[in-house]
Amino acid sequence: MTVSENTHQPVEAVATYGHNLIGGLSRVIHCNHYNAYLQMAVLMTQGMDNHHPESLLMDSVAALVNQLKQRGYSERDLSQEFSYCGFGVIEQLDANTWETSRSHYGESICTHGKPQKSCYFTSGYIQGLLGKTVRETDCQMEKARTDKFAVLDEPSVVGNYLIHEFQLQTLIPERFAFEGCQNFDTGIDEEKIIADFKTVSLYGQATETGLIEEFGAVLTNHFADYYNRVSYETYFALRNAGIPEEESKETFIQAGHICAFNTFGRIMSSLQWYKIVAPICETREDWLHGMIAVINLLGWGVYRVEKIDAEKEFIVRIYNSYEGVGYRRMYPKTDDRNISFMAMGAILGLVHLLWKVDIRQKPALTQTFYVEQFNHPENSYTVEQTHALAAGDEYDRFVVLK
Repeated sequence: MTVSENTHQPVEAVATYGHNLIGGLSRVIHCNHYNAYLQMAVLMTQGMDNHHPESLLMDSVAALVNQLKQRGYSERDLSQEFSYCGFGVIEQLDANTWETSRSHYGESICTHGKPQKSCYFTSGYIQGLLGKTVRETDCQMEKARTDKFAVLDEPSVVGNYLIHEFQLQTLIPERFAFEGCQNFDTGIDEEKIIADFKTVSLYGQATETGLIEEFGAVLTNHFADYYNRVSYETYFALRNAGIPEEESKETFIQAGHICAFNTFGRIMSSLQWYKIVAPICETREDWLHGMIAVINLLGWGVYRVEKIDAEKEFIVRIYNSYEGVGYRRMYPKTDDRNISFMAMGAILGLVHLLWKVDIRQKPALTQTFYVEQFNHPENSYTVEQTHALAAGDEYDRFVVLK
């Protein structure tokens, strides 16, 4: 691989006001189950007028890679960071061919649907790295030994979609120290939980698999704005095609619900959880506070519990939610306050894990269990977003009702 003379080296994420920054771009921890469902949801919009989901999936990451190059990243840096962030091991075989011997998207994405070429993210990453059009030619999902990518002569030109300035909020209230918040009787020490969970190695190694395998899932330290771009552009395409608003939103809320089940559920079933958090928990409320502490490591923003009333409602705020920040950097301010879809589904899913199926009983987190119990309409809660950064509010706020 040709390596530029630039000496920039990728670094570990820098935590700032609920965002984890690498190369100045926000990164968020998500699992293979969320990535699988979200990509499937985007691809299902194939055939809508003036909407091209495959190009959207590739161009959305190529634009972010272009930004890293503008900030001094070399080809070597980008290859190393691909592995560090859990996408696999990427190598150049010759002038026209790249390969991933281990690949998050090539090995993990086919959770739903039939096996097929699925490495749109990797294609877009290489496309941004080289500035040329890239197409996947072989995929492990189709029983190939590796994922392979052909580099075409056609140049790749993608624009920067982060076109608006929006600064992170720096005045974030401490836990339970804001107007309207209940006085919680909990022994959960959030700072200690965060410090202890920081010892978990949430990064991949280029010399090994380049994958992040923790908590019984395969994780990525993904670009927050990749998720934002593909989600919102697909949502707008659904609305423009005449799909009702509620159905269009539910597609992406469901992605967050799936994420809660698979990510939060596996964290709360893990050895780390039972070593660090479970021993200091006396109630389900303590478990919720403990999981909120872990969430505040993931780069999703700063989560603050406003109210827990197990018989009636749960209220959670997010300061600097990655969806809200991303929306404001991509689009004009909106009047729609039910717009942070992933967070809506994730918070609803967290309540379901504790008050619907009781994760403390250690159920097997299988697809059958998800469909027949966790996602079953019986005894389910509902979620509504009342405040949104995207609409000009100071925070996102979510109410989960029985």
